[in-house]
Amino acid sequence: MAGLRSTCCGAFLGIAITSVFPFSANNACAQIIPDATLPTNSSVSPDGNNFNITGGTKSGSNLFHSFKEFSVPTSGTAFFNNALDIQNIISRVTGGSISNIDGLIRTLGTANLFLINPNGIIFGPNASLNIGGSFIGSTASSINFADGTKFSATPSQDLPLLTITAPIGLGMSSNPAPIEVRGPGHDINYENIVKAEADDIRQARPPVDTSFTGLQVKEGQTLALVGGNVSFEGGILKSPSGRIEIGSVASNGAVSLVPIQQGWKLGYDTPSFGDIQFSQKTFVSTTGVGGGVIAVAGRNISLTGSSIVQADTLGDTNGGEVSVVGEKIGINESNIRAHTYSSGNGGQIKLLASNITIENQNAVTTQSSSTGDGGQVNLVADNITFEKTGVGSAAWGTGKGGQINLVANNNITMNNRTYVVSEGWGTGDAGDINIRANSFSMLEEASGVLNSTQGNSTGKAGDINIQVAGPMVVKSGTISTDPITDNAGKVNISANSLQIDDSALYSGTAKPGKVGEINLQVADSLEVRGTAIETKSSGNGDTGNINISANSFLLEGSGIDTYTGENSRGNAGDINIRVADSFIIKNTGIIADTFQSNAGNINIYASFLQTDTSGVFSRTIYTGKSGGDINIQVAGSFVSKGTGITTDSYGVGNGGKLNISANALQMDGSQIRSATGENATGNAGEINIQANRMELRNSSSINTDISGKGNAGNISIVADTIQFDTESGINANTTTGQGGNIRLEIGNLLLLRRESSISTTGGIALKEGDGGNITINARSGFIIAVRGENSDISANAYTGTGGTVDIKAYGIYGIQPRQSLTSLSDITARSEFGVDGTVELNTPNIDPNRGLVQLPTNFFDVSQQIDTSCNPGSRQTASSFVVTGRGGIPPSPLDILTPDAVQVDWVSLNPSSDNRARSSVTTKPTTATPEHIVEATGWVRNSKGEVILTANPPTITSHSSWQNPLSCGAF
Repeated sequence: MAGLRSTCCGAFLGIAITSVFPFSANNACAQIIPDATLPTNSSVSPDGNNFNITGGTKSGSNLFHSFKEFSVPTSGTAFFNNALDIQNIISRVTGGSISNIDGLIRTLGTANLFLINPNGIIFGPNASLNIGGSFIGSTASSINFADGTKFSATPSQDLPLLTITAPIGLGMSSNPAPIEVRGPGHDINYENIVKAEADDIRQARPPVDTSFTGLQVKEGQTLALVGGNVSFEGGILKSPSGRIEIGSVASNGAVSLVPIQQGWKLGYDTPSFGDIQFSQKTFVSTTGVGGGVIAVAGRNISLTGSSIVQADTLGDTNGGEVSVVGEKIGINESNIRAHTYSSGNGGQIKLLASNITIENQNAVTTQSSSTGDGGQVNLVADNITFEKTGVGSAAWGTGKGGQINLVANNNITMNNRTYVVSEGWGTGDAGDINIRANSFSMLEEASGVLNSTQGNSTGKAGDINIQVAGPMVVKSGTISTDPITDNAGKVNISANSLQIDDSALYSGTAKPGKVGEINLQVADSLEVRGTAIETKSSGNGDTGNINISANSFLLEGSGIDTYTGENSRGNAGDINIRVADSFIIKNTGIIADTFQSNAGNINIYASFLQTDTSGVFSRTIYTGKSGGDINIQVAGSFVSKGTGITTDSYGVGNGGKLNISANALQMDGSQIRSATGENATGNAGEINIQANRMELRNSSSINTDISGKGNAGNISIVADTIQFDTESGINANTTTGQGGNIRLEIGNLLLLRRESSISTTGGIALKEGDGGNITINARSGFIIAVRGENSDISANAYTGTGGTVDIKAYGIYGIQPRQSLTSLSDITARSEFGVDGTVELNTPNIDPNRGLVQLPTNFFDVSQQIDTSCNPGSRQTASSFVVTGRGGIPPSPLDILTPDAVQVDWVSLNPSSDNRARSSVTTKPTTATPEHIVEATGWVRNSKGEVILTANPPTITSHSSWQNPLSCGAF
């Protein structure tokens, strides 16, 4: 022993240096010194920097060693010269110094090596292992065995009872010492699998470090480091197809050791963990024929400085997983990956923490490059934050890409060009992307959640599923599923509230696959600005539907579109929007288009709907077939400003139907239209509207017109009140075909003002085409126009036959039949060069004299109206009182003065006349059976001072007179 010490710098100097620089790798004093605490003590034979270790106490297949110091100098070797039948070499350091290991540790056979030093362990840049079995290095205070015995680093005076049973755990003290692994770092020219630019996630072969062996065990074995804080500064750890376990324990606790095929599996029973740091190009790998397992457990875990943690699969054995568990996980400019390059399935990546932060051009990726399926990426935390980074899963061969699952109890935030990507590059399908959080935000520059296939892929894109219990915000982001060839996946988003600004939601395919649906389900408010929500097929597949439901919906400066491209033979999908409360549309298009097939339907349901400078279109273009239907149901008011609602056909098919129902429909400079284009051969679709009240102003129109060879569609409106103002109206015109029919069912009033019109005209291009029919049924209502305002009702034609105008109303005022249109308000059914149509006005014949009573010439004696209780007074007090009357029966002198006491002039009745229209057009006036007329019993004065006779005069409540009572003497 004295000789060993004399070859060093001196024991005192060595202790002094260690105490000042506790983690220095200065190996000038590195030495291995056994203690004398075993029944058969260890023996160390030094040879320069090399140490041959023999002896120790054997117990069954266990060999126990105990050292006062254990350090290996640079380029030195610590050789455990054990018998080949030994399974476990169990060694401890009982002195007060740390272990500085900067050389080789070697064993014989397949024995596992356990090394514990509660004072700390440093592995220098030249440290390496040549061990047949697994290596477990720890700063634990003891190794625990199955029979309950412990091999403690703090031995008692008595010789220990050594067991033949296998070790089952590590006993940690209250403040475990740290472990450091230092090295040169990897030499991999590593290109991030998911770039910030989201170019692709391909890597043709796994990154391999060729610079240095580092700490490496044999294939299929375990390399485990468990201590207090554990740090890696350019360290290299390798266990091909094996298992790497890294744990940091901060206080008293137990670490279990469970023997498995790949060595040992560790478990933790401790109240608190310490920190783990990977930095300076640290490389941790279990890449092999079968990707091994990497398990990291600590409190704050960080990967920085281009560090790599990988578990790739090269053969036909399935890969394991990369598991990182802690309170905080931070990955900065580094990568965690689990790829497969053969028939074996790739392992999964699992990050579990309270907070996960991944930033700065790094990636967490799984990949399948052959027949094996890619593994899953699972991130589970309270909060997950991405900053200029990527998470990816890819399928390059026939295997499927793995799923990406992001789960946060609180928030998920994607900032500044962050991408979550699942891609397929071969024949395999891309995996699904599943995101679940309490809140989710995608902010700042061009981030995205993307599921696609690329290159020559024939696989399907997976689904994107996002579930958010609270608010979701997307700004300048993209959420899309976009395959090159096969079917696109669905985009499913559910949230309590959703705000999307300057972004895109997309599902599409360029080749003959089906396009997936986009489904947005929002419990509260949905706000979409400057955003495209689109399903598109450029191949022969059908376009997916867009389904949106929300409590309230603001759609501004955006587009919702189901679309089939110019060369596509697929049908456009439907757009279904259901809003429980208000739906406001501004500067937006809602479009279901197709070029060669059928356009999709558009269905909108809301309690309140407002459209402003927008369009709702279902169209077929080129050789397209039928236009889709547009169905709008509004429980309350539908207010439309500067908006076009159109179902068109420019191909061989018919235009779709347009159905609108609302309590109130208000149109200002808007248009509702069903039409066909110039080269179309189909008919325009029907327009059906139901509302209690309709108001069309400022050139608003409801049109069904034909520019091609077909016929105009019919227009049917049921309303209590319809008001047209300032060049507004209804028309069903055609260029060459027959005008459509217009039918109005009116309960109360049809009012036409300022050049408004109701028109169905055939052949407006001076070609064949009969005028359509106009039927207005207002039996209990009135039709009113201003005579000189040129508001017309016409069913005209040019070369064809004029149509029929059939009007039933209680009264028609200000508009009358004429032979042709004039500057007045007209009703016509004329043909310029053909046979005129007919105008039929059916109004009840009312006798104004009916119900009048002949009054007697001496209706009352004025003198009898003076109260007889008044006795004549004296001449000096005499007065006069004159009754002038008020055109009818005066009130009693006892009545008080009331607001209804107005003067009504006597009137003369004009002779009765019928209400038959005078027109050169043949008319068929009829005497309609009038409704029961109730005799007037009183009158009232309105706000304009006009007197109106009524059957229900107001009841006057008596009140005290403001005049003082007069005695007869007052007269």
